[in-house]
Amino acid sequence: MPPGNVVSDAILVLREWLDGSKFKPGARLPSERLLGRQLGLKHNAVNRAMGRLIAEGLVQREGYKLYYAGQATRVFTAFTCDLILGRRSIHLKSYRKLAKELEMDLRIHPYESVDTALGHMQALDVPSTECVLFDAPHGFSVSSWALGMERLLAHGVPAISIRQQAGKIPCVQADFTGALEMAFSHLRSLGHEDVALLTIAPRASVSIEIHDMWLSLARQKGGREMAKRMAFYDDDREDVRAFVKKLTGEWKSVTAVIVYSVYEAVAAHLVEELTRVKRRVPEDISVICLGDLPLLATVTPPISAVAFDFAAMHEIAFRLGQRLARRKHIAGLLPPFPCLRMDAHLLLRQSTAPTASFVPPKKHKVTEASTAISFGSPVVNPTELKQTFRELLKRPYGLVITTEASRFTAIDLTPYMNRSLHYRKGWLGDLPLPHLTEGRHLIHGVPFNVLGGPARTDRGAIVFHSATNETGSARGLPSRLKIPIGTHADAVYFLHGCGYTRYLANFATYTFYAGKKQLGSVPLIALGLPPHDSDAVQFQRDLQKANIQDWWPDFPHHDFTAARQAPIVAEQEDGVIQRYAYLYTLEWRNPFPKLKITHLEITSDPTQPTTLGLLAMSIVRKRDE
Repeated sequence: MPPGNVVSDAILVLREWLDGSKFKPGARLPSERLLGRQLGLKHNAVNRAMGRLIAEGLVQREGYKLYYAGQATRVFTAFTCDLILGRRSIHLKSYRKLAKELEMDLRIHPYESVDTALGHMQALDVPSTECVLFDAPHGFSVSSWALGMERLLAHGVPAISIRQQAGKIPCVQADFTGALEMAFSHLRSLGHEDVALLTIAPRASVSIEIHDMWLSLARQKGGREMAKRMAFYDDDREDVRAFVKKLTGEWKSVTAVIVYSVYEAVAAHLVEELTRVKRRVPEDISVICLGDLPLLATVTPPISAVAFDFAAMHEIAFRLGQRLARRKHIAGLLPPFPCLRMDAHLLLRQSTAPTASFVPPKKHKVTEASTAISFGSPVVNPTELKQTFRELLKRPYGLVITTEASRFTAIDLTPYMNRSLHYRKGWLGDLPLPHLTEGRHLIHGVPFNVLGGPARTDRGAIVFHSATNETGSARGLPSRLKIPIGTHADAVYFLHGCGYTRYLANFATYTFYAGKKQLGSVPLIALGLPPHDSDAVQFQRDLQKANIQDWWPDFPHHDFTAARQAPIVAEQEDGVIQRYAYLYTLEWRNPFPKLKITHLEITSDPTQPTTLGLLAMSIVRKRDE
């Protein structure tokens, strides 16, 4: 943008011109249009820049006339923030320290009840209020105070809730649901199978989220009994004693406890009560808190925590308040209301330890039945990853071990190929598969003849019609294809892949025929990504139903019944793996080996997004042929 078009440039030019002109206070100045022509500035830039100088007191305007007012002295006025905070809050010191560092004028309005807090909000509902921060109480529902905050916002007063979310009120809070999941995962990694939760009653938004997250974790990883292992307290030591009584009675199998504590004394009381009933921490039971509080590091033993940087959260709240006030000053109204969440980090102390029966996981060894690289267990060492891939590709099917190499015959798929593996928009969509070279590949003991090449016309895959793939090589993709075989065979092997999967989607079928007689069929069922609330036991059952998985490496990859994963290094640079993909092999045993397989019919469901890509086929001929 040329000089003179930007307001900041125009302000600098006007200041220099005023300083060099030696005007006396009260002297008449040229009009804005004349100044623009003299100084080479756009009129709209001069107009806005002059408005800034008038606001600073350097220039005065009377009607359309401009007068020099003399050198303005800038008076610094601190941003004023009104903080409504619980009277005994442990965060008061942090707020005051931050306000001093940020050069803010902080006014504290302590409250002991929701009514008192609402009274403060009503008193601050005036145009002169620059910003209101409300450190919301944990023991009351958001509906008890949300109306007061909404009224402030409706009247144009920037108002922010801290630690509790309510509707569309701007909010800065800690992600306690993520903290709960982090604590639970850590305890599970130490071998704790039976875990209990001690939390406040689900009245406020955070406690409700923790309650719901616990039930979700129970459904996914712990079952019905774990869902019952939840107790509530109301800042009362008797509630802690009742909880410990359960731990020594009906919940005797519990080996770890997660505590959501607003007040630091609760965790200390829990350790005291456990010691009183001779349940040692961490030898007999592990304890971990959501949120780090000063006392947790000083008790015996020091208590582990999933911690948040509350000082950073308070600073973000101050900065957000300034931003809302600034946007209101510029635009005349408040911007859309943001809600910001802060992630947690794990602080390990002496209150968590492995269970007595815990066996540290051994280094992974690849066997025939191994699932190897699976969802959530990446191998970060490139050399180890490539070695694992090589081992996975070597594992032969049982029938293949005793089969002579001369009995394998590759089915020529050249006439049916419709897409290049190097296609820039992806062989199944998104990305190509350039490092699966053409030629013979021995995968799971089966020789596959992979077609294709570097040119776009070198087609190397049969891609079938789906909701996400409709055309290939400028032709419509097939949803039904008949491939002649014309020989007796003991087994047929496929090298294929799929994309855009949905959980347990039955998206295609291989059907084998001897003339008009159907010899058998194999429905292709993709595993996909399990639902967020899926049960671990149910997931193991679902593995028995699937026989293929999405080629994308972020999906959970396993071996299936009569199907195995075949990872391919799709891209590498300087020996470091940049990207890899998963193809799968599939074995079909012919139940009628005496009948000649005349042809194979492949059908796909064009209404589903899951897309099938077939790369190669090989058969094992009968021994006497």
